[in-house]
Amino acid sequence: MASEEIVYEKTKVVFQKKLPTIKKITETLGFSPDRVLVIYDRKLEKQEAIGKWLGTGNKLTYAVTAGEKLKDLEAFPGHVKKIMKLIGPVSPQKIVVIGLGGGTVGDFTGFFASVFKRGVSLVHVPSTLLAAIDSAHGGKTALNVASIKNQVGSFYFGSAVFICKDIFATIPQQQIHSSAGELAKMALLAGGDFFSEVKDTYFTGLDVMWKYMPQTIDSKYKILQQDPYEKSGERQLLNLGHTFGHPLESYYGIPHGMAVGLGLVFSVHWSHHHGYLSFKDQEVVVDFLHDKIGIQKRHQFLKNRKALTRAKLLKLVSEDKKMTSPNHVNFVFLEKASKVFRKTVTIDSFITEAARQGWVTS
Repeated sequence: MASEEIVYEKTKVVFQKKLPTIKKITETLGFSPDRVLVIYDRKLEKQEAIGKWLGTGNKLTYAVTAGEKLKDLEAFPGHVKKIMKLIGPVSPQKIVVIGLGGGTVGDFTGFFASVFKRGVSLVHVPSTLLAAIDSAHGGKTALNVASIKNQVGSFYFGSAVFICKDIFATIPQQQIHSSAGELAKMALLAGGDFFSEVKDTYFTGLDVMWKYMPQTIDSKYKILQQDPYEKSGERQLLNLGHTFGHPLESYYGIPHGMAVGLGLVFSVHWSHHHGYLSFKDQEVVVDFLHDKIGIQKRHQFLKNRKALTRAKLLKLVSEDKKMTSPNHVNFVFLEKASKVFRKTVTIDSFITEAARQGWVTS
């Protein structure tokens, strides 16, 4: 795929092979800032091309350690003080903040940009495939309160997202499988030609992910444009696979995309059990998720892991933002690819289904 730009309502998404120069970034924004600040994952310094890029050009840099601790609300003021000292006095209209890293770096950078001087220009340069197809888009930023994720946040759309293939050149195969879980979610939400094409594709390498990345991102923005600030409920369709995936992610400490993939399989089976999804469609989707995307089957995943208890699952789902009341949670069901719907279910029925599928012990 050659260099390409797609403009959405609030964000320009740029696909290209190499990291953009600061000049390219500022040209994309349409103005010349007095300060360009790059907040980046310090692990990226080890990559020769990125290390060189960080050390050249007219920009300030602030290294952070990626991970959920970066998003700790109590640590945030300390970061702000250091960044203020680094930037110095300047008008908010003349600052551009660039987030270079994965999901947690993007969350942190986005939240900082949204509140610093009441909002400054923001650019995302995701360094993981999962961030490139998911968290870098949609304007959600968040910090964690104690051990509870994403409790303080904002909607703040980046002016641009630069997706650079060279950044992903050395990623491990596990990350490809993880990010493919989010791609699978978007293919199921989009349906049509997108799903018809990917359902027969084996996601075995970067080139395959790169090929379908524009369609994946475009599918997400089509939903975001209908409900950018999560008011009507349309945006909540993006939670397909997440209601069960998030507890798995927290309990087992597995990558987000892997958890979403397992959550998708859970959703497919529950949808069929309810009678929403036909047996034939269930088989097509399950085959796609297991054989093409590479999502483990439940017995494979649990082979050397301890199953959830009812009490633990109740605690984990009760902390999730999808709760609609103390006893109910939003869940996204499938009728077929491209046809999904939200339904409020009781937590008891959710846990009972998890037990029926063999995920939960008494």
